[in-house]
Amino acid sequence: MSKIVILGAGIAGHVAATHLRRKLSKTHEVVVVSPNSNYQWVPSNIWVGIGRMKAEKILFPLATLYKKKGITFKQAKVISFHPEGDSIEEKSLCIIRICKRI
Repeated sequence: MSKIVILGAGIAGHVAATHLRRKLSKTHEVVVVSPNSNYQWVPSNIWVGIGRMKAEKILFPLATLYKKKGITFKQAKVISFHPEGDSIEEKSLCIIRICKRI
């Protein structure tokens, strides 16, 4: 059993999380960490900018979206990342320090 942590819920992070959840068995956990509570469909920003769409139409709450898909969502900001471990933990571990919930 693995825990895969994806940092960021932009287009790439969102696609990676949903693709991994579809391809991996349920014994593996997929976790998305993002400081933002909403996913913003960036290609539609132009329509909001010229007044053809409301901002609410391009924002989707991440927590409910990921819950439906079986993905764990943490709204937090990563403050440090140590892929080789650190002085406290053994070198074979990947250490991610996350500040308190936003």
